[in-house]
Amino acid sequence: MEQTRPNADELKDEARSAKVLAEAEQRQKAHRPPSPAAEDRPRRRVSSRTIRWLLRLILFVVLVIALLILYAKLKDFLTGGITITAPESLCALLPDETMGYSRFDFSNAILGESREKSEFVVLEQDVSVTSRVSQALANLALFEKSQLIRSYGTGVYSVDLSKLTEDDVALDNELKTVTVTIPHAALSYLTVDVDKTEYEETQKAIFAFGEIKLTNEQMGLLEQSIQDAMRAELETADMLAKADASAIAQVQKLFLPLVQAVAADYTVVILLADS
Repeated sequence: MEQTRPNADELKDEARSAKVLAEAEQRQKAHRPPSPAAEDRPRRRVSSRTIRWLLRLILFVVLVIALLILYAKLKDFLTGGITITAPESLCALLPDETMGYSRFDFSNAILGESREKSEFVVLEQDVSVTSRVSQALANLALFEKSQLIRSYGTGVYSVDLSKLTEDDVALDNELKTVTVTIPHAALSYLTVDVDKTEYEETQKAIFAFGEIKLTNEQMGLLEQSIQDAMRAELETADMLAKADASAIAQVQKLFLPLVQAVAADYTVVILLADS
């Protein structure tokens, strides 16, 4: 089989194409940017403006610190080194003994405590009364039945301290006494201890039979009469005097710690208000 030889024109075209390709590659290489690795990169240099800015900042910080130190020393110099010391105890806060105390030094403490004592109990007194209950058919003595009943109770006396005012507190610095005037004691209430009630044997006339039976109304009247009898016993002059004496002792015991908290060598005197 014969091989076909290229003619002269084809050879010329191939040579021309190869030359064109070579020239194109050379142009591409000429316009391609150089590789960073192939060239030395330029070094960064700190500008003189940056250096001046840093120096100014350092100078400003040093100046501020110096002014703060100078201000502290100048303040100590102007104030003269004043020092404040706290008292070692509450005694240092009390009034000077040479100056004496005022009534208000004590009245504030006393009135502050008394405001909560509207019914300050000063005495509890036991009491007993005997009642006689009788029944008779047609109110005839031959049909009468009677019985003695002994009842027990307790009376409670109190004083109202909540109404005390500054006028009720007096001070004597020479005698070192605080005088408080209080109202008289009064019977606040009484209670009847039903469980302690004693019933004696019923006494019966010749034609009387059975036990005494009371209606609800009669029982209510009996209980009221027992309370009235107890109240009468508790409100006698002797019992009220006993309650007043107890009130003086109890109120003095209440106020004395308050007064001595202000001045340890002062005492309390309790007086009763005029009726």
